[in-house]
Amino acid sequence: MTRLAEELARELLEAPHLVAEQIEGTEPLLADSNCLIATGSGDSYAAAIAMESSSPAVTAVDPLEAAAGGRLKRYVAEGCVLVALSVGGRTRSVVEAASLYRKLGGRVVAVTAGRSSPLAHVADEAVYMVYGGLAAGIGAVRHLVMLAAAGRLLGVDVWRPRPLGGGNCVWLRSEMHTGCLSGFSAALFTVLKLYEVYGSNVRAERLEQLVHAPIYSVDTVTLYAAPGHCRNKTMEVYGVLRSVGYRVELVEAGANEGIAAAMEHAYRSLECLYEAVVRDGVAEPQYRRHRGLAELTRLIYG
Repeated sequence: MTRLAEELARELLEAPHLVAEQIEGTEPLLADSNCLIATGSGDSYAAAIAMESSSPAVTAVDPLEAAAGGRLKRYVAEGCVLVALSVGGRTRSVVEAASLYRKLGGRVVAVTAGRSSPLAHVADEAVYMVYGGLAAGIGAVRHLVMLAAAGRLLGVDVWRPRPLGGGNCVWLRSEMHTGCLSGFSAALFTVLKLYEVYGSNVRAERLEQLVHAPIYSVDTVTLYAAPGHCRNKTMEVYGVLRSVGYRVELVEAGANEGIAAAMEHAYRSLECLYEAVVRDGVAEPQYRRHRGLAELTRLIYG
């Protein structure tokens, strides 16, 4: 077994107690807030989308576009709290958005594992993650920990990890991953892991946007579904795509729409990723062999 497989196996085993520890240590500071802006990059942007799917008070924004587009000033005027998500607390665009928000007079709450990080220093308050490690180079279970922290901040239900059994993981190989609300958060997180580990040419799209044109560019689709607002539309798309000849896989969560469903889907994706890494003998994530890794990483952290 490769080191990557061993690290993923270890993280999956540790997930239940890490999430439980995060739940116990996080207070619902923002449960009564009526305007929240959640921002992050990469996996943390998927977490921001999961927050948005959990409460009508939350809007997920791209940190660079929110700052460059001048929207932060409007959010401050509306009395919104900026929830800045970054595991290491060093993502340049997130730190810059948080810093600008503070300068404009807004309140910033950080969710990070970096206690001495630039983001922690610039925030009014910080919720610290109990785990921010990597599985041989990729962020895995720390995503569940961030989602648990975000869910507790909002005062909504979270999902407590338990072995689901990867089962038939053929859905991981689809060219397109899609969903609505928390389903899109799950699709984005899964695709990010496939990018990192395999450098795969796969994509994530929001469910409604998929059927307007991107659907014609693929033959295989995975849909992420959960009980809640989007289920009927998701099942309608599932049925139509199958009827016209697409190979469609449906990944269902038992947890209700929102952060809980996003956590369940993410855990299932990690289980299947582990199976794939074992099967394929992946020694290290593909991205680590990229010739421009150092320069590309500088774009993220400055």
